Amino acid sequence: MGISSYYHFLLVLQFFALFGTQCLAQDFPAFFVFGDSLVDTGNNNYIVSLSKANYVPYGIDFGKSTGRYTNGRTIVDIIGQELGLKDFTPPYLAPSTVGDVLHGVNYASNGGGILNKTGFIFGGRINMDAQLDNFANTRQDIISRIGNPAASELLEKALFTVVMGSNDFLDNYLISIPEQKLVSPEMFANTMISRYRLQLTRLYDLGARKIVVANVGPIGCIPFQRDLNPSAGDSCVASSNQLAMLFNDRLKSLVMELNSNLVGSKFLYADAYRILSDIIQNFHFYGMLVRIKYLSTRSYQICVLQFFALFGTCLSQNFPSNFVFGDSLVDTGNNNYIVSLSKANYVPNGIDFGKPTGRYTNGRTIVDIIGQELGLKDFTPPYLAPSTVGDVVLHGVNYASGGGGILNKTGKIFVGRINLDAQLDNFANTRQDIISRIGGQAASELLGKALFSVTIGSNDFLNNYLTPVISIPEQKLVSPEMFVDTMISRYRLQLTRLYNLDARKIVVANIGPIGCIPYQRDVNPLAGDSCVDKSNQLATLFNVRLKSLIMELSSNLGGSKFIYADVYHIVSDIIGNFESYGFENPNSACCYVAGRFGGVVPCGPTSKVCPNRSKYVFWDPYHPSEATNVIIANRLLDGDSNDIYPINIRQLFLA
Repeated sequence: MGISSYYHFLLVLQFFALFGTQCLAQDFPAFFVFGDSLVDTGNNNYIVSLSKANYVPYGIDFGKSTGRYTNGRTIVDIIGQELGLKDFTPPYLAPSTVGDVLHGVNYASNGGGILNKTGFIFGGRINMDAQLDNFANTRQDIISRIGNPAASELLEKALFTVVMGSNDFLDNYLISIPEQKLVSPEMFANTMISRYRLQLTRLYDLGARKIVVANVGPIGCIPFQRDLNPSAGDSCVASSNQLAMLFNDRLKSLVMELNSNLVGSKFLYADAYRILSDIIQNFHFYGMLVRIKYLSTRSYQICVLQFFALFGTCLSQNFPSNFVFGDSLVDTGNNNYIVSLSKANYVPNGIDFGKPTGRYTNGRTIVDIIGQELGLKDFTPPYLAPSTVGDVVLHGVNYASGGGGILNKTGKIFVGRINLDAQLDNFANTRQDIISRIGGQAASELLGKALFSVTIGSNDFLNNYLTPVISIPEQKLVSPEMFVDTMISRYRLQLTRLYNLDARKIVVANIGPIGCIPYQRDVNPLAGDSCVDKSNQLATLFNVRLKSLIMELSSNLGGSKFIYADVYHIVSDIIGNFESYGFENPNSACCYVAGRFGGVVPCGPTSKVCPNRSKYVFWDPYHPSEATNVIIANRLLDGDSNDIYPINIRQLFLA
């Protein structure tokens, strides 16, 4: 995957616009580079390989062809210059890279990957394990020159970058049809991450401490992938990008894990996928930036939003805590601790989380993913968990409950559930606990900066107004408009109470297209292959009134920032264009027992599970899969006003 020197420059320009005088104002005595062709500066010149770039027109803007796979400088060349390094970091295999290793070495090789079989089609290439072997040799050379203590100090201060993983898809998984049939994308990504964990740990063990790890870019947008997949038309190849995102989600978790487990380490996650995607989508805008060679104030804000992931703590300081209210879409385990017929603390729930935790999906929920993207160290814990005590609550608490609703009678068929009024009571207790720990003024400041999200309302229809059989009398007496007005009236009081309890930055999700979930499809067979119009009309009726309520509260409650998250729009788009998102099944449950759409019986130990969960929009009769949650979360974080209004979550942290 190659990109022009202009765009290498743009990536670095964004990086330094935010961090050049703050997070990066340090002295890096040396610069060590690992990776593939994106950062190879000539190593493949010295091996027998079908992959080389030491001929024209490569290097046309560099003055000569050097083995760089671009027209000019690479990302690491530009970063090195910006850091004040005198010379470009030399390739390890160059004969001249002898005696000059104290300032850093470049070990990258085109065709190289995390897995050793990656790039076999090129013959010679240097994969990550071999690059680490080469660095081990350099380390011994440094020790022999300046002694062990000085070598350790130099390596601790040095900058290490690792740009790897694209070839594992492009020149391994995506060129092997037999492997794709035997190995699911999840399995392949897990294999990559397992190997990468060992490699990055070895790099740490060899003395590295400041390590920037880049994720895989939008490989489905490169010309090679577009031409190989003509059915994509003018669009990027969604299935390839889906693979990259699948890996990237796991990589970010790995970086957080390594930072927690390896003492003194500073692993940084570089979100190249997001930056390159934005450059591609807004190429005219970035062309202007290159011409003026300077970032305006507006552009500086874009940089803050786009490269925050490199220094996740910079963003998490703006959202010191994350408080979550809602239903089973965001419940992370509260129902484990109450007597309820609605639970998810058993297999196969959590199959991609490592274990069942009470989450009603195969992996992470939307709020889990948003929390990670915001740089929070841990998942926001459920209020009722015994471990959610002490200073833990200062970073946020999850109060959501499967079966819960806006109205207190909602979900009574489950017996135990925690509706929104009770969730607010629980938050009031947490607030008092915070005040007792840090004082009233500090508590108000913490809550004023914290992120609050409320995802509730679906159950008020599904397990109240639309409950099969038992709701028929109410439907005859109460019109949809009257029922929605009752919901909105109650919700107004609840959201106002949340504000009075010091919440200021509040994201309120609307109700999704409930008529499209497998459960509704199966209990309404006359709808055929279509979504159930009546149910979706109820959701739409509520959503219109909810958006008006959000605008009303923002106007009337001083200092509040209520944000309207249009989940209905996002999920409808995913279902309507499922193939472009990499899905194969937009209407059936991956975890199923019975029913045409698998929506008759909840997911449980006797359920069957689809072989490739990333290809299903829905996990079970009611809830989206982790793959869908990732898309929803990313659009709430970065979407335009059609997805989230008036600003998205990343912009909210600047507000």
